Amino acid sequence: MESSNRHKIFIVSTALLLFASCHRAVIKVDDIPANTPKGQPLFVAGNFNNWDPGDQSYQMTLNQDSSYTYQLPPGFGSVEYKITRGDWTTVETDVCGYEIGNRIMVLGNEDTTTISVESWNDLDPLNCPRLTVVLKNIPENTPENEALSLAGSFNSWNPDQSSVLQKDSSGKYSITIPRPPKGKDVEFKVTRGDLSTSESDEFGNVRPNRLASFGKKDTLELSVEGWVDLPVSKQNKVEFICKNIPRNTPEGDNIILVSNLNNWDPYDREFVMRKTGKNFYTFSMPKRNYTLEYKFTRGGWHTVETDPYGYDISNRVTDLNGSDTVFIDIQGWKDLPGSLDKNVTIILSELPPNTPEEDRLYLAGNFNGFDPNRARFRFEKTTGGKYVLNIPRENHYMEFKVTRGSWKTIEVDQSGSEMPNRNYLYKDYDTLYIKVANWKDKPAGYNERTTIVIDALPENTPPSSIIYIAGTFNDWDPGNRDMTFKKLADGKSYITLHLNGDYVEFKITRGGWYNCEVDLNGWDISNRGLNLGFADTVHISVARWRDR
Repeated sequence: MESSNRHKIFIVSTALLLFASCHRAVIKVDDIPANTPKGQPLFVAGNFNNWDPGDQSYQMTLNQDSSYTYQLPPGFGSVEYKITRGDWTTVETDVCGYEIGNRIMVLGNEDTTTISVESWNDLDPLNCPRLTVVLKNIPENTPENEALSLAGSFNSWNPDQSSVLQKDSSGKYSITIPRPPKGKDVEFKVTRGDLSTSESDEFGNVRPNRLASFGKKDTLELSVEGWVDLPVSKQNKVEFICKNIPRNTPEGDNIILVSNLNNWDPYDREFVMRKTGKNFYTFSMPKRNYTLEYKFTRGGWHTVETDPYGYDISNRVTDLNGSDTVFIDIQGWKDLPGSLDKNVTIILSELPPNTPEEDRLYLAGNFNGFDPNRARFRFEKTTGGKYVLNIPRENHYMEFKVTRGSWKTIEVDQSGSEMPNRNYLYKDYDTLYIKVANWKDKPAGYNERTTIVIDALPENTPPSSIIYIAGTFNDWDPGNRDMTFKKLADGKSYITLHLNGDYVEFKITRGGWYNCEVDLNGWDISNRGLNLGFADTVHISVARWRDR
């Protein structure tokens, strides 16, 4: 009997082991951070694969519902693991980006374990519910017996006991604030109790509110430069402050003030500016009756500052006796690509359908004497059918029109009216896309009647006024009773004319030349021009009357 029982127990135990060894548990990741790079695979690393973070045999499967799953090999007992994106720099972390312990799964007890990845080690956490503010430096004149606190949007700008920073043994102040119920951004300032004692810049000026975003960092380190109620006495010095440098400035390079004071030595270590923050440099020198001429280098004239396009600039000039603070922006370096391209690329993205295929297109502007067919400013046609032209940045602005080689073939607007010159600031554009509506010599067809609608009249137009049109079609009669505007239902004025020829000129009046239209400043305007055959309705606006 005893032997029989032992035999039964052996059979049951063997069956359980066989069952356990056949049981394959599944790890499922049903949620990952929103900033996870698209297309990157997830891996399971654990004590079952020697903690290899990028083992291809343990790559998880991406399912149609955007979840990830992996079926572990048959086994019995507990396993430890973590999720990675291929190496330990990309391992999962907690919601604030801190390291988490190994995940544990008991094989045989669970069929599927569903988990969520809250953040990745190499990426900013998105949903951290707290933010720690640390003060690295405070002004030397900060009273020792006064507590430091934060005033911000999270406490109605009225700091209480919960907003007081704690001082540690190293002298640093810190506070951890919870994420606000709505939104993720907070504004704040450091104070010594209220806004009347809030932080200032290093010159005692009120500084803008600080802005912090929850989820980007769990710790924000900052320095307080001064207090608005405790101004620092000014010394008899001139302070040069550089607040902006080109983005491509090599990290670690010195910035040197080179001037007529140091015989224009571009390597002079005595004139190296002091870095006090990211892209923030300062240098002080005594006041004196002296006019300083200077430039900045990174060590050698081949690294001298330039304008944003990479061109040489004139020497900077400062009166050392009349200045306390000089603010500097460095826009480019001679040895590095300019922050802005030396050329502007102009692309004709749309042309009228009736543009002759064989015609050449040109740019006429203030950069070429408004020559309508200069070869240097002819557009090149790309394989995609677009017309492209590169022109140098020569002035602060550019004015131009597009032509097909002469002023008779110049571009006009949708209504066929003459256009003012296109006007752009060079600094605002690297690439400019232009749509040409019509050509002056290529009307779409012939219109027996043309309607002119005045969309806007000056606000001081007398309500009883009769509006007239005078032009080449009525011998410029400013009060012709057959040439008066009528009213549309929306109150706008309109007139329908039977016009002949290819082109007419006109102006709007209230019955005489003493009350005709002028520009906003009261100056005479050029005759309005209208090329016929482009549109049956033309919209205009009147800026001002001569007599009002």
